Amino acid sequence: MTKNETATSVEEFLVWRSNLFQGLKARKETIIELLDALSSNQQAHSVVELSLNPLFRRDYNSLYRGIQEFLPTQTDPNYEQRIETLFSAVSRTIPPTSKHYNLFGIDTTPCPRRFAETLADKTFIHYPNPIKGNKPINIGHCYSVVCALPDQIDTEKVPWAVPLSGERVPSKHKGVNQGNQQLKKIWQSSLFSDKLSVLVADSDYSQKDFIGEQVKHEDVVTITRVRSDRVFYRQFIRDPNQAKTSGHPRWYGDKFDLKDDQTWTEPDEVHHVPFTTKKGRQLTVTISGWK
Repeated sequence: MTKNETATSVEEFLVWRSNLFQGLKARKETIIELLDALSSNQQAHSVVELSLNPLFRRDYNSLYRGIQEFLPTQTDPNYEQRIETLFSAVSRTIPPTSKHYNLFGIDTTPCPRRFAETLADKTFIHYPNPIKGNKPINIGHCYSVVCALPDQIDTEKVPWAVPLSGERVPSKHKGVNQGNQQLKKIWQSSLFSDKLSVLVADSDYSQKDFIGEQVKHEDVVTITRVRSDRVFYRQFIRDPNQAKTSGHPRWYGDKFDLKDDQTWTEPDEVHHVPFTTKKGRQLTVTISGWK
């Protein structure tokens, strides 16, 4: 790296660090030192061990207080400004994309804590179990995470994700509801308003509570998987030449059952995408679309 490149990187880092500092609500110096300790530590097995790092000059009590108090709350009069500043700091870590849209992903991840007896608001969570016959459940917390998905870098083998928002899902809420609140803050930010936003999600997010909220946002396209047993219904359009009958007209049109291809009509669009697997096999994916 040349001197000019080094100077540019240092300048960008200082701007990022300043934005992060301004976005914090309280315990700013504590959080900055905690990040320095975390970035330079490869041996700590717990959060409290980070307080032993030379870059963290406070005691372990300050460490926990900083984690509990650094985020701005909605009662803060400068809440919107602080959130925008934090998003600005995070956005500087996202490499520029060559696409005409920004790509985002959302999902929930479990955090089992069944031995934490004093931990508040524990609940049953979905947790895959490799032992056949065991139910895929555990006890702990569940977190909703929204990430930016940048382009794959040529020098890297695997694309990486930039976390934008991570919040715990309360036991009385669903992950899709928590995700709606997180995405609302992101879509309202001016940092991602210059391009179309494309959100990808798993089948848990293909329900009305989530899709119905996302369609309210302009310049946002949501792509979700659906269960293989999902049944859709087309919109019913009455034939104007058909005589009116008593009673309410049909609510729904013809059935579209994903398991029964006999209920499928001719697709509105068909695309054939060739690609090569890691083992060199030539395959073609056929994508059919119905509007």
